[in-house]
Amino acid sequence: MSEKEIIPGTYVLLSYTAMTEEGDVVESTKKKIKRDDKEEEVDRPIVVKVGSKEIFFDEELVGLKEGAEKEIVLPPEKAYGKRDPSKIERIPVKKLKAMLGGKKPEVGAILYTEGGDYYGKIIYVGARDALVDKNHPFADKTIKVNVKIHKVIMPTDTLEERVNIILRRHFAEYAEKLKVSLVDGEVEITLPSDVALKMSSWELIRNIYANRKLAADELLKELNVNKIRFIDEFVLEPIEEEKIEKKQTE
Repeated sequence: MSEKEIIPGTYVLLSYTAMTEEGDVVESTKKKIKRDDKEEEVDRPIVVKVGSKEIFFDEELVGLKEGAEKEIVLPPEKAYGKRDPSKIERIPVKKLKAMLGGKKPEVGAILYTEGGDYYGKIIYVGARDALVDKNHPFADKTIKVNVKIHKVIMPTDTLEERVNIILRRHFAEYAEKLKVSLVDGEVEITLPSDVALKMSSWELIRNIYANRKLAADELLKELNVNKIRFIDEFVLEPIEEEKIEKKQTE
């Protein structure tokens, strides 16, 4: 096992599954995907910066080492909190309908913010007003987290290592396909032609272009660099003369 130990400020690549004591999965890096008309489960590790409270068990990561696997048990107050009666909100049905995109509010419906975060659950619908419980669905629950630490990048690690982990944070598995050059305080990040041409326009926007601003902001903030440059390569591959000659002789 590596001697790298997690401290506040380190970047960590990790996998985890959080469950209630009853076995209900709350959160997980494991996702179900369809491949060849079959559903299979794949693990997609995430990168977090410890100390930034990006995940609810952030504090429990401090002291773990690279390669470690651990079960963390969190009481409600350290997980999703105790149920708070004051978090039951009265909302006009008209406003609630707008939040649901015009759909009729129904008891049990889950509401989300514009950013996709959990907002609350409808528990009562009257003629004019409705009640929304804004407590987390797993409030009052003890949560067990099984976590695996794949990689730890310290603030003292090389510039290249820190650049790569930040790219992994924003571009997930696509980060491995990017070429990185570090010259005179500048970071140059190239999307190779053989990768770009295989991606649809939607894939490029969703997986590459949409994340560049956040990645650049974090690289400039966290590293001692003064410029971030993104380059897209689209190269028309020349037809080999040998192939042309072979076709002509056939």
